[in-house]
Amino acid sequence: MMKLTEEGVLVVEEKDIDYMYCYRDRDGFRFDDSFFIELESQKITFSEGDVRTIHFQFKEEMPLYEERGRLVSEVQSAVRTLDPSYDGSFVK
Repeated sequence: MMKLTEEGVLVVEEKDIDYMYCYRDRDGFRFDDSFFIELESQKITFSEGDVRTIHFQFKEEMPLYEERGRLVSEVQSAVRTLDPSYDGSFVK
């Protein structure tokens, strides 16, 4: 499950990423919209200054993640919507 640590690291776990792909493939949602759905379903909230970096927990060998760059970009954009001070840093 996704979580925001006290240090400001938003951890996006493999299961969360799977859900975002599912929303896209099944329902036609963009990754940013599916990210918002996951935030809401997991009752995660944050505001300006809360997110310092995002840690995406990808599995390299899974072919499902060919569009990883797009997912990262759209999630970064979604985070900036809620936290305009987020600088775009992330960890894979």
